[in-house]
Amino acid sequence: MSIYAQITEKKSTLFSVVIFSVMGILIAPIILPNLFHGTHILHIMLHVGGMIAAVFLTVVSSMAYIKTRTKRLLFTFIAFSFFIAAEAISLVDVTWPYTFYVGHLPFSELEHILIIGMLGIFTLAIFRND
Repeated sequence: MSIYAQITEKKSTLFSVVIFSVMGILIAPIILPNLFHGTHILHIMLHVGGMIAAVFLTVVSSMAYIKTRTKRLLFTFIAFSFFIAAEAISLVDVTWPYTFYVGHLPFSELEHILIIGMLGIFTLAIFRND
């Protein structure tokens, strides 16, 4: 059995891999510089947890889409991908507030736009007749 099959066979193993991967990627640029900033690290860790959930749900929905190939699962995968983008933007905005803009649009507003887009895509997935 391949390593990929061993990881994806059990969701708990996959979840552990996602936790360690996301934490490994975010530890140096985001977590360590803010470790001793009081309760601000709790806010950052809240968004890191959201990023872990977003990545896990995206991976699971992509595996489900690959198995069944339904448009409903494709929309779910796209919606969870929007969730990853929204959490990434939120994490950058929480770590370095009022630093990044898209034109005249602050990152916090872009995050809200992505969340509304995610909810819209979920609505398409729910009301889709496959």
